[in-house]
Amino acid sequence: MPTQEELNTLRFFHYYPNLPLAIVSLVVYLLLSTALLVRVYVSKSSKFLFILGITGIMESIGYIFRILCAKNTTLGTYIGMNLFLLLPPNALALVNYKATGEMIRLSNVPSFRFWLKPKFVTWFFFSSDVFAFLLQGSGGGLQAMSAEKAALGKTITLVGLIIQLFFFASFAFITIHVHRSPKYQYSVVGQANPKGKLSLCLYITLFLLYVRSIYRIAEYAGGYDGVIATTEWAFYVFDTLTIAIAFIVYFILFIGNYLPKRQQEEVLKANRVPSSSSSLEFNQIERKDVNHEEVRLYHIK
Repeated sequence: MPTQEELNTLRFFHYYPNLPLAIVSLVVYLLLSTALLVRVYVSKSSKFLFILGITGIMESIGYIFRILCAKNTTLGTYIGMNLFLLLPPNALALVNYKATGEMIRLSNVPSFRFWLKPKFVTWFFFSSDVFAFLLQGSGGGLQAMSAEKAALGKTITLVGLIIQLFFFASFAFITIHVHRSPKYQYSVVGQANPKGKLSLCLYITLFLLYVRSIYRIAEYAGGYDGVIATTEWAFYVFDTLTIAIAFIVYFILFIGNYLPKRQQEEVLKANRVPSSSSSLEFNQIERKDVNHEEVRLYHIK
């Protein structure tokens, strides 16, 4: 006869969570997040890349809650697990938004289209992601409050996931445009074709985030007692493994390699030819031909 703890677990999960898998996931995410934090710090890359490691730590907390749930599921541990495994991956999209915004800014291409301005790309999609994040978080909170509010909470979470999916697609369109347009070129010392390599990283990770979001939408649409929500291997394949692969891609195709370092102020002036009215003096330090267009690097005196 099942114990009370086992009955609680079945009531929330409709299956018994696999403890060894949860422990392995915790270890993997801790290793990946540590590796990313160390790499960003040692390489002196842009500060926004610390988001990668912090996201991994938040995910690790989610797996700690899952380990606790595998031993004895309570409402508190179940809510903690859901929130820390559902919400943190949204922050990875913020890294992608900022990276594309930086590609546009460094290229220094005047744009009469508002959706191709660096600030718009960064802040509009940042705001949309935060909005989707808040919807998902509030939906998860409502589901935990009472059975009467569970249906409303599920609907709000589902709407948040769908909105996020829409903005992922819109962002992908802009990234493809920037990548394919020869106007958008910039240089990074010691890197050949930084725009192409950075775009590859963004494509792969955005695809993985898209797959994960589709899985979460299907999970919530089917309900907590649906086939997808009650299938543990689906969670580990389409959420755990998908996000882990995204972290590995972020480490291998490290964004910090394809953007100027924090201390390289002269590289931040890439492609910016000084006007005759400027009071600053510049020394040209490098001149290249990229896709039949002249690209210059300047150092401020």
